[in-house]
Amino acid sequence: MDELDKWFSGLFGKNSDSKNQNFKSPAKTNFPQNNRQQPKQVFSKQQSAQKSVPAKTGSPQQDDKQQPSHPANKSHHGEHRPQGQQRSQGHHQGQHPHGQQHPHGQHPHGQQHAKRAQHGRGQHFKRQSHPAKQTAQPAPQPKPTPIIKGKVKIIPLGGLDEVGKNMMLVEYENDIIIIDMGLEFPSEDLLGIDYVIPDITYLENNRHRIRGVVITHGHLDHIGGIPYILPKLDFPPVYGTKLTIGLITKRCEEFNQQKTAKLHTINPDVPIRLGNFLINFFRVNHSIPDAVGIVVDTPIGKIIDTGDFKFDATPPRNQAPADLAKIEKLGEQNVLALFCESTNALKPGHSASEAKVGEVLDSIIGKTKGRIIIASFSSQIGRIQIIIDSAIKNNRKVYVGGRSMRENIDIAMRLGYIDAKKGYIHDLRQYKKNPDHESLILTTGSQGEAVSALSRIANGEHPHLQVKKGDTIILSSSPIVGNERAIHTVINKLSLLGADVIHNDLMDVHTSGHGKQDELARMISYIKPEYLVPIHGEYYMRMGLAKLAMEKCGIPESNIIMLKNGDVLLGERGRIYKSDEVAETKYILIDGSGEGKVGSQVQMDREIMSQNGALVVLLYVSRKGKNITRDPDVVTRGFIYMHESEEITQEIIRIAVDAYKRIREKNPGANRKDIKKYVRQTIDRFTHERLERRPLIIPLIIEG
Repeated sequence: MDELDKWFSGLFGKNSDSKNQNFKSPAKTNFPQNNRQQPKQVFSKQQSAQKSVPAKTGSPQQDDKQQPSHPANKSHHGEHRPQGQQRSQGHHQGQHPHGQQHPHGQHPHGQQHAKRAQHGRGQHFKRQSHPAKQTAQPAPQPKPTPIIKGKVKIIPLGGLDEVGKNMMLVEYENDIIIIDMGLEFPSEDLLGIDYVIPDITYLENNRHRIRGVVITHGHLDHIGGIPYILPKLDFPPVYGTKLTIGLITKRCEEFNQQKTAKLHTINPDVPIRLGNFLINFFRVNHSIPDAVGIVVDTPIGKIIDTGDFKFDATPPRNQAPADLAKIEKLGEQNVLALFCESTNALKPGHSASEAKVGEVLDSIIGKTKGRIIIASFSSQIGRIQIIIDSAIKNNRKVYVGGRSMRENIDIAMRLGYIDAKKGYIHDLRQYKKNPDHESLILTTGSQGEAVSALSRIANGEHPHLQVKKGDTIILSSSPIVGNERAIHTVINKLSLLGADVIHNDLMDVHTSGHGKQDELARMISYIKPEYLVPIHGEYYMRMGLAKLAMEKCGIPESNIIMLKNGDVLLGERGRIYKSDEVAETKYILIDGSGEGKVGSQVQMDREIMSQNGALVVLLYVSRKGKNITRDPDVVTRGFIYMHESEEITQEIIRIAVDAYKRIREKNPGANRKDIKKYVRQTIDRFTHERLERRPLIIPLIIEG
């Protein structure tokens, strides 16, 4: 067998038979040592939907044949390029490779997924829409040409130095796969912006080489960008677990993409092939069910993305345990690089189990005599099941409020991730005069969002529910950074209305879906990667993971690579290193108003108006524009106080008239644009010198 045959045979190796097993806390906390050393652009929802075009891939197919075993690759210690190297200017333009075109073919899959327990379906409220039909089989992909020379390119387009818009691409020869396609909620300075998504300039230039999108789980920071990005990439196929695809389907329906998006449900125990890449999965625990880590078999070695994870020995029912045996088995397969999440890398110890939170919530529900209102994340499907179980046990009907909460519960019930006895789950809009001691309201708004159900309840604006003395309100969440003030405002308002408010600072009514230091160290020590790349977090979080890996897992500093969004990581057999290339990563801003693109100038204008107000000057001129026919009108908003407005207004009128006459005398042929610019600059100098303020100044010339 020649070298190509050996590589080809090894790449199509059989997956190890690994059974799910519950995590058992070790007696010691020591872990095994690893012995291997911007301009901005905005698209509206309306534009995104209008650009939908049919995709080109065919119907899904799958083969169930067993595969030969996969020999382990030899590991090699490669040099690591220093992080301080010079970066090239501009963004990288992808080039079409001149390699051989891959013929279409199918890769037989390995071990079949064990039968999962059947869960009963509960009674649920009326659904507003029916998601598009899902398939459990991946689309056919080209059979890879067995090339063992060349480099793998890895580019994070989001998720670094931020918490959100997670997205990464892996490229080899003529094939590109994408891992996750998330969004980020905007910072306070991005006025009028709903979401921020990754820059996909590199992918748009190489869309013909994209073989598929693989999703780790169904949170918006991993799937929220899909309806905005897919149309611009000609709708490549998307792969995810059952619940993940269910949530993506709903998102695509909102953008009228259910007929053009190709969504494929994967079995985590069955690999899929996308071009030159063989993709395997392993289940992890997270705050949403059906979360997986992703193993990408490339011609130069295995690359793993953990996704978001924790290790929970007692996960909620209807959720599979983590694939610990499969994860440990990866440590025997010479993994080249581990891309590991870093969210809780600075928090010592082990995250609390959902079972512990369930015990606390059940105790509160059992002891409370009045009405109960619980606010949580709508994606906390396991937590929601725990709350429903406790409510039924205590003979309370559950009334669901908030659009996202209703939709997610509906999807989860239909797919078997939530079940309940008939007659116990109702829409909050049906809530009337059910006895308080037999009622539990489950709603959104745990982050103090202004338009959420809980905020409207706190403000007395909810059409179906008013807080009264004796109500118990539980915030089953922890504050996201930046939301603390809004949450405190809601708590204060609810308390003033007579409610007893319970939050995580008072009782353990929440636990994180992200593993703390012990769990992160355990993952790294299980997998034993040659290189570690901290992802999913601010820089200080990722540095915390790097330090943890060096101190507890034996990863040498030279083998830990700190990237920025857009950095290009190159991989050869046995080593990876940072390239001088850099892909473009400007902000792409989503304005949900439907008004179209909003560039940097619009954002600057919004910021100026928010800080200094606006000033509009209307100049009335003759038909040919030679003379001013009447005094200008001045309109201000948020600029000057009423008691000083008359004097300032008259001064602005005088300055505007003088400026208009001066520019016409100096340049009789000046066009409107030049005239307005001169008038604006003249007024700006006055407001800055006289008032030390610079409002947004808008001169308008009206002929007639």
